[in-house]
Amino acid sequence: MLDARTSNLRNISSYSRVRIALLGLVRAAFGLLVMGVGAGLAWAAVNGDMKPTHSGDMPSWWMVLVGAALAFFGFTLASGGLGRLASAFVGDCYLKAGPEGLAVRFPVMGWFGIFKVVDHQYKWEEIESIYPLTNTINLIPTTRELHIRLFGGKDIEIARSCFSASSKRLCAALLQARAKAGK
Repeated sequence: MLDARTSNLRNISSYSRVRIALLGLVRAAFGLLVMGVGAGLAWAAVNGDMKPTHSGDMPSWWMVLVGAALAFFGFTLASGGLGRLASAFVGDCYLKAGPEGLAVRFPVMGWFGIFKVVDHQYKWEEIESIYPLTNTINLIPTTRELHIRLFGGKDIEIARSCFSASSKRLCAALLQARAKAGK
């Protein structure tokens, strides 16, 4: 097992606290906005001008349900943003590589803003491939990630927002460190 603290590994990129904090602030603000619209819609369906007055009008319970669903969606966005904001201040995150292998430590986001800090340390012999991946929706790039595939099929996904360098630069630096090690 590779130990990042005692081995001869050097930093490839620094942890991007500012990018993660700004992303968290934007998501939290957008989530609070959506949550407010949903709560306002539910309130207006019960108390406001949206009460049905004709037989063909949509029932008010349906608009309350839509407003509650929208408010819940906004809550998940806002809590995820606050979780990202908190994860920006996690200490001792790194991406290191050297002749022995690579080591990475970064936060991984879960539901409702809950995150955990994962720590991976692998020798070059355990790594099958390293490649950048761009996820798209209708050919529009949405997210960029760095993937480290291990022998046995396990994939480690590192989001673009975690480190200051781009996924392509991280991939190139890791492949160069692997080539120097002769693996």
